[in-house]
Amino acid sequence: MTTSQDSGLQRGIRVRKPRLDFDDASIPCYWFKNNPVVTHGFNAFNLVIPDFERFFVRSVMRLRGCVNDPVLRNRIKVFAGQESMHAQAHENYFELMKKQGYKIDRYLHLCKKYGALSERMGTRSLNIASTAAAEHYTSTIATLVLSQPSLLAGMHPTMRRFLVWHSAEEIEHRAVAFDVMQAVGVSYFVRILAYIIVSFDILLWTTLGSLMLLRQDGLSIRKIFFYKRKFRKEFADLPRESRRLLLAYFRKDFHPEQTAIPPITHAELSNLDDACDKSDLKECVGAQE
Repeated sequence: MTTSQDSGLQRGIRVRKPRLDFDDASIPCYWFKNNPVVTHGFNAFNLVIPDFERFFVRSVMRLRGCVNDPVLRNRIKVFAGQESMHAQAHENYFELMKKQGYKIDRYLHLCKKYGALSERMGTRSLNIASTAAAEHYTSTIATLVLSQPSLLAGMHPTMRRFLVWHSAEEIEHRAVAFDVMQAVGVSYFVRILAYIIVSFDILLWTTLGSLMLLRQDGLSIRKIFFYKRKFRKEFADLPRESRRLLLAYFRKDFHPEQTAIPPITHAELSNLDDACDKSDLKECVGAQE
């Protein structure tokens, strides 16, 4: 099995801060191929990400002192930096959505309250297992996005940069939370229990968020199904591939590094490293192993 300790991609993990101009008035409301259903699917997932990612950081940092491996301890530090950057970028994107006329504050408030309650009710073991589970979802989505060049084709440059940056770094740090979970001895039962809970939460909040946004657009049920069918017709293999990747988590010998890395990932990360503004050098370089 290939572990994160052997992965060349993992050895290069670093914190980056790409330039993302969410004030650009040319960014369309339906930035994904003019498809409101798919755009709002991404948007709904984006709405819960900042609170999710700050929870991820707290979960791994609480256990950093229990990890003896200095390489993994360093990855935890950089993981925290990457996730913090992601959360800030997503909140900047929220401001664009508000300028486009979407009312999202009440939904964000409900997500925050639900997340805070779930974190308080969870033990350290359950919380790190939930983090590892959610990271499997984000890295799976990232893998699907970067494996399908046609998904990115024709996208507004800012949104493409945003999606590629987040996706590539999710793949880059995909094993960190899982390795921490293993290092502190979380059982297979707790790992799978957390995965089921996280799966329910993602389905619940992305569905509610999508419906909220589509309702604000005034789209009819007929139109919603039209755009949904259009996407499924163009990307017919995505549901099958996503099921394969997500179900792999149930294997007892599963490890995130077993999933093949889309070839574009390395190139996109190199492009991001080269594009870092010199004024942001400290944030871009981050901690190196």
